[in-house]
Amino acid sequence: MAEDDIATRMIEALQDAPSLQLYQMRALIDTMLAEPKRTMQARASLHLGQAVQFVDFRTGQIRHGKLIARHDAQATVLEDVVKRSWKIPYVAIAPASSEPGAQPTPYEPPPEPAAPQGQREFNLGDKVTFDDAKGTAQVGIVKRINRRTATLETMDGRTWRVDFQLLRHVVEV
Repeated sequence: MAEDDIATRMIEALQDAPSLQLYQMRALIDTMLAEPKRTMQARASLHLGQAVQFVDFRTGQIRHGKLIARHDAQATVLEDVVKRSWKIPYVAIAPASSEPGAQPTPYEPPPEPAAPQGQREFNLGDKVTFDDAKGTAQVGIVKRINRRTATLETMDGRTWRVDFQLLRHVVEV
């Protein structure tokens, strides 16, 4: 029997139930789901990179994805279709049912973000230019390379700390 059929039958059976009984059932279900034993069992059955299915709490739909991070009470799942990440309680996740003979594809983490290029482009002693807050072009020599900025000494003797993105090399003609 398909999962959709079970959900449909459950909704039909509960349709005429009084609100007080529905609320009582909800309280009992919430208590059962909050038991640490359930969380531990669900967490033990999951590993990084595993194909999983999970419940979208907004719509009640079953979605599919890959487990990409584990935390204390919840996990991060990357949804297959839209490549969106979800933080979901372990009790709302189950290993994906696979067809016989299907090989699970291993999890490949996303590539690391590219390192800022600015710092590598400049060296001590380079002659550079930038526009100050008033729009005036300043020319100076790189005296120190910091993590996000360069310390410069301009031709008029002032010291500036300037973000690498604002610096340009001076080309001698």
